[in-house]
Amino acid sequence: MRDFKFNSLSAIIRSKKARRGMTIVMCVFASLVLLITTAGAAGTAAKAVNVIMDGEKYPLTTGHPYTENGTTMIPFRMISGKLGTQSNWNAAAKTLTLQRKENKIVLTVGSSFAKVNGQPVALGAMVVQKDGMTMIPLTVVSDLLSAEVEVDEFTQSVHIHMPGKDLGELDYFGRKIRTTILPKNYKNYPYILEDIPNEMYEMKNSITFYDPKYAMTGSLMYSSKKITSEDMAKIINRMKIGYDLRLNVDYKTIDPASYAKESFKYENQAISYREQNIKEYAEWVKKNKIQIEGSIDPEPSMVYDSGFGWFVRSKFRFRINNYTEYKELLNDTYLKLADIRLSGKLKKGVWYEGYADIAISSNYYDGAGYDGAYGETKNLDGLSSLFENTTLHEVK
Repeated sequence: MRDFKFNSLSAIIRSKKARRGMTIVMCVFASLVLLITTAGAAGTAAKAVNVIMDGEKYPLTTGHPYTENGTTMIPFRMISGKLGTQSNWNAAAKTLTLQRKENKIVLTVGSSFAKVNGQPVALGAMVVQKDGMTMIPLTVVSDLLSAEVEVDEFTQSVHIHMPGKDLGELDYFGRKIRTTILPKNYKNYPYILEDIPNEMYEMKNSITFYDPKYAMTGSLMYSSKKITSEDMAKIINRMKIGYDLRLNVDYKTIDPASYAKESFKYENQAISYREQNIKEYAEWVKKNKIQIEGSIDPEPSMVYDSGFGWFVRSKFRFRINNYTEYKELLNDTYLKLADIRLSGKLKKGVWYEGYADIAISSNYYDGAGYDGAYGETKNLDGLSSLFENTTLHEVK
């Protein structure tokens, strides 16, 4: 476990880990180093970002934090009733009034300025409403509410913390570990997290690719040093970038050749013809006028070896905004299973969420005793899917 400490944003944020060798200045914080420039990405520049408040990560669902044009936006409900504030929402005026000690802060939807005790203060971005949620710039939390905020570049996360609050035991990623109301199969995992529901832990492992003779639980993989949290941080970063490309396509902007080249970088390099397959999909995106947006959130403590390969359980969320023909809408080998899971077709303009076991693999030998630098070699498998082993459902 890493010893997490939070540093004031009034100064430069420095990493404690010498191996990272990074210094993050405040202007860099705004961009979080989490923005990904993807070839042919969706028309929207918004990218989901992990924000962890007092050791609990906001789930990948409606109102999820995101970065757009270099600014991090978080849902107000994430801090509602916290950080020593009282709040009042005026629906008619679309204003949010926060009272913290002697300070009165008024935020207005559509404005990039707050009024603090009647005086205008620049926020750097507008307060907006998105999917029914009021989203505020992170600067409100750091600059106006005096919370401690840290960017962990290595794990691609933002941490918000109330000064002086004891968070208890945290994992490597700065999240709270729980020891009560555990899932039935808790022994399969290295630890259980406060912010993950038991249903995600208790979801059955992939049965399409499973050999009990060679299978390993996540708990065994960690305890035997088959994998480390540091390895998983690197793997998950590549998984997210790879799925940002898969789940954010726009026929208006996509360039098939560059999109294929960039996407293939985050897949197992053993099957070189995959790049051509991806290019053909991108060409179909243009022809079929496909527009999709979405993200995944892989959980590093929920990796397992099925005996045939490694899987990382992940939360996902996507929406198909446009297409002409209902055919090959996503770059996913098992896409046809989606219709079976849903007992019907994927709908336009509707959000879908769920958990999925996403396959990762490497073109390096993975034999017995290989200690393998997995953090450097494991990538998305060409056959990785959101629909093979999944809890896919429509968001109502």
